[in-house]
Amino acid sequence: MTAILNMMRKINRFGVWMGGGLMILTSFLIAIEVILRKLFSISIGGSDELSSYVLAIGCSWAFGFALMEKAHIRIDILYARLSERLRIFLDLFSLVVFLCYAVPLGYFSALVFQTSLVKNSTANTPLQTPLWIPQGIWLLGLLVFLLTMVVLILTSVNRLVRGDIQGALAISGPTSLEEEIEEGIAVSTESNPQELPQ
Repeated sequence: MTAILNMMRKINRFGVWMGGGLMILTSFLIAIEVILRKLFSISIGGSDELSSYVLAIGCSWAFGFALMEKAHIRIDILYARLSERLRIFLDLFSLVVFLCYAVPLGYFSALVFQTSLVKNSTANTPLQTPLWIPQGIWLLGLLVFLLTMVVLILTSVNRLVRGDIQGALAISGPTSLEEEIEEGIAVSTESNPQELPQ
């Protein structure tokens, strides 16, 4: 299970880098568009359409990465005071509820993609982009998000069955205060190697 978890981490990292790279390219495209309009009153066209696709794709690929890296916001005032068994139950319950939301989202997204592919739908814009292309990349990000959730649930349950409650909490629980402090120290040390913690 650890190998699968590491593989999902790599896939999600690739997806988030891809989404970030596309957003940077889109930013340059928009900047060029603004300069051309301002100075020469001309437009290359399509930057608004492409930026919409990039935003949707970037978000769908970031969902799994955020879940894997525990970047989603959690309110843990009460959670931190609960027993380990109750915490792992709540962690798994939250992942299952999240999955119940994500499965219909993935299903209907697949229907949208299938409709665009079968009907050969194109955007009602000068670019006339075949919609199945951005929708397919967007859908793939959502499917990776779904798979990430399933892997996290199965890995947590596997560790729980083996009696490794701490390991299960490390997979599905929120980042603890100690982990956040350690992460902050690591980032600080990387940026300023001379300022090592005492």
